[in-house]
Amino acid sequence: MRSSSSGSRERSDAIFRLALIGAGRMGATHARALESSDEVEVACVVDPSDAAVANVRAPRAALDSLPEVDGFLVAVPTRLHVAVTQTLAEHGLPILCEKPCGLTIEETRAIASLGVRVQVAYWRRFVPALRALRDRIASGELGELVLVSCAQLDETPPPAAFRDPVSSGGIVADMGVHEFDQLRWLTGREVFAVRGVAGAVGLDPPVDGDPELVQLSVELDGGVAGAVTLARRYPPGETCRVEVIGLDGAERIDFVAPPNGDDTIAAALRAQAEDFARGGGAGASIDDAVAALDAAQRGKDTLGLP
Repeated sequence: MRSSSSGSRERSDAIFRLALIGAGRMGATHARALESSDEVEVACVVDPSDAAVANVRAPRAALDSLPEVDGFLVAVPTRLHVAVTQTLAEHGLPILCEKPCGLTIEETRAIASLGVRVQVAYWRRFVPALRALRDRIASGELGELVLVSCAQLDETPPPAAFRDPVSSGGIVADMGVHEFDQLRWLTGREVFAVRGVAGAVGLDPPVDGDPELVQLSVELDGGVAGAVTLARRYPPGETCRVEVIGLDGAERIDFVAPPNGDDTIAAALRAQAEDFARGGGAGASIDDAVAALDAAQRGKDTLGLP
């Protein structure tokens, strides 16, 4: 028998109970998204920060005294993903880990050997407009692909401590892995080559190894061209867009854009967690994470970034 939730909503015994590990910006975002789910709930939160825990409507717990749960959602800082995931694997429960699940390809591959199901939180796979676009591409409706262009544009940069490549992997690993996973998932093609340029303009004191803008040219197998634009500063507000051009048609989608971008992300995070609870059939695997990080690393190499 599962222990009851501290929330006021009635919950079915079939609810999937997650332990949220890390209640910072992204952890709190996951928690808010799941408040309206009828399938998944945050049963407890593990975080050393009192201020962070206060942002999540779930009781606090410690790793060595968890209540009965069905799985884990890892949203600690990126540099801690591997160590925390390895510790959690000892419980034998499935793990949904924020991206990138490791700062290096070797770290990410090591997670595959833990003996538990690990799903990586590439939430774009759960945006209805992108799923419909993927179906159109797969059906041949747009014809032979010519170009797939992806952009992730943040309104303002995160704190300098987060931007440190040692902590987050820097702009290409932190932001770019989303775009590389999206390119592969939308097209069913692998990344063959990556070349890039970095902007040198910025308002804040520069963070060594983390330019405010990166433009990457991508070659997908079969000769399809790709483009990835990453920007730390976009005054109109946080925006994510994709444009696909084929010989028989084209489509552009700004799937995250002001003023309702947060709603799109929340709905995708909720759908992702519910998929994870059902077994993760639509989510990203460790192999997907390795492929995205490998492409990001090739981009960093061309830019000379750590």
